[in-house]
Amino acid sequence: MQALKRHLRRLLRTRVDLRSARHKISAPDETGHEQLLAPGVRVYRDGPVLVDREWSPIHVTSQFIEDAETYHQRYFERLDFVDLVARCLTLAGIDRDARLRVQDIGSGGGSSVFAACRLLPRAEIFATDISPQLLRLLGNFVESRDELSGRVRPFCFDLHRRFFRPASFDLVLGAAILHHLLDPRAALANVADGLKPGGKLILVEPLESGSLVMAMLYARVLEVLAATGDGNGETDGPLARLMKALRLDIQCRLGPPAPKPWTALLDDKWIFDEPYLMQLAVELGLSKVEIHPVQEDLSHVYEVAFRSVLADSGNAALAIPEPVTSAVREFDRAIGPELKLHLCPTGIIVFTK
Repeated sequence: MQALKRHLRRLLRTRVDLRSARHKISAPDETGHEQLLAPGVRVYRDGPVLVDREWSPIHVTSQFIEDAETYHQRYFERLDFVDLVARCLTLAGIDRDARLRVQDIGSGGGSSVFAACRLLPRAEIFATDISPQLLRLLGNFVESRDELSGRVRPFCFDLHRRFFRPASFDLVLGAAILHHLLDPRAALANVADGLKPGGKLILVEPLESGSLVMAMLYARVLEVLAATGDGNGETDGPLARLMKALRLDIQCRLGPPAPKPWTALLDDKWIFDEPYLMQLAVELGLSKVEIHPVQEDLSHVYEVAFRSVLADSGNAALAIPEPVTSAVREFDRAIGPELKLHLCPTGIIVFTK
């Protein structure tokens, strides 16, 4: 019965994109891209997007299609992504004025694509994702902007499949994509194959050491709530239930990526540790891997992470009692700056080929 319930929940989260499915059947192959695509790969055009003929119209999605105004506000004007990508480029030593061919993986709505366009004015950017819906929206928006038109090429395919020819890209960017993939190693093998010698692969991903600190922080919050309540006289109110869920989320994703019975049901599947990333670099023939905190200023890294997870889970308006805030800040006071470099919840991972 439990297995049936899990299967039904998964079906409810699965959407068949009938429009894309019908178009896939009727659209002819588009030629002229043979020098870019891996042997045997065929594509067809869906508006501004080139779609892999092997793309499946049945997939899991948790994103919505916004109207143009919301899309512009939500993605194009994301200054936080500009700051994030700028830090990534600086840490990787990227020449921002160089003529680069850049692949952005897991482009989604385009936050990292638009940031890269601003920061790499001479780069040609390949926006890649498994969602043709979001890529169509991204591509249409790009074509409507003079400063973007002609600079971004959207491609729809699954990263677990080898799609581009070897040594095609100078730089690959992935902002929070790897931990969503069922087989991170297989996907990165294809991405690494597409890098030119000396090229950089930059990922922004959750890290195990810092995530374990956050699990302890959530446990401390639960202790405080049990002793003092949440301000409404409840010891097991919305904040407590969220803390329990976040602890369980971390526990379900620990360890080197190996599918567990529940993995396919999770949107966020993995948390990565340094030994795994170092071994991955060796296995993929990458010469070096560096791991940096996502924030430059780590003074309040755990409070920032705590408040970010509230916002990301739709709980930004949740009232936080003062004793809870004090408990969270105690983690930032107690853990020194040198140790925080190795205990950051989210990291910027730079691979060099």
